[in-house]
Amino acid sequence: MGRKPTPTEKRVTLSGVSWQSFEELLGELGQTRTARLTYDRGKLEMMTPLEEHDRCLRLIESLILVLADELYLKIYSLGSVLLTLPDLGRAIQPDAMYSLQEVRLQKRAELDMNRAEPPELAIEVAIGKGALDRESIYVSMGVPEIWRYTTTVGDDVLKGSLQIYQLEGDRYIATANSRLFPALPGTRVLEFLEQSDTIGLAQALIVLREWSKEQL
Repeated sequence: MGRKPTPTEKRVTLSGVSWQSFEELLGELGQTRTARLTYDRGKLEMMTPLEEHDRCLRLIESLILVLADELYLKIYSLGSVLLTLPDLGRAIQPDAMYSLQEVRLQKRAELDMNRAEPPELAIEVAIGKGALDRESIYVSMGVPEIWRYTTTVGDDVLKGSLQIYQLEGDRYIATANSRLFPALPGTRVLEFLEQSDTIGLAQALIVLREWSKEQL
């Protein structure tokens, strides 16, 4: 018998979708939609996250909130909001976003980037690869920093890889450390995720706070 295929996120990609049709779809899906949406000039990708996807995301968000607390950094969580550029026909929905200033949403689950400053940080968890060039969409919106955690389903879900990207001009450059948290290397994020699996989240958060007091 052949090997069973590795489970991955469910993705549907459509072509020839007008912006008007995309907006109509948003209305039909409503504000409580679970699918993550990406739209790029007529191409639409819909991704339904797995439970493992959300588990990784929650842990990364826990790390960010602890670091912000230790640094007395006033940071606002925007959640998974759809960023839109209607004039360019582009839209993207990170798993989570953070801003250093309070952002008022025109719509509860959407943010028109022609009217708002980009969030300082976008978080993405990827189990499998999408069909659209997400980085070029983020570039057009001016998002200065992206964290992309890539992993697989199974026992090793918290042993994935993390890339930190900084916006330099019209492209992203992979860097070792975060711009929002300059003393934080990507390797420490991975260490926190693995510790959450081996010693438990509560203990991992204690260790993280101790580390942050020494390093940050």
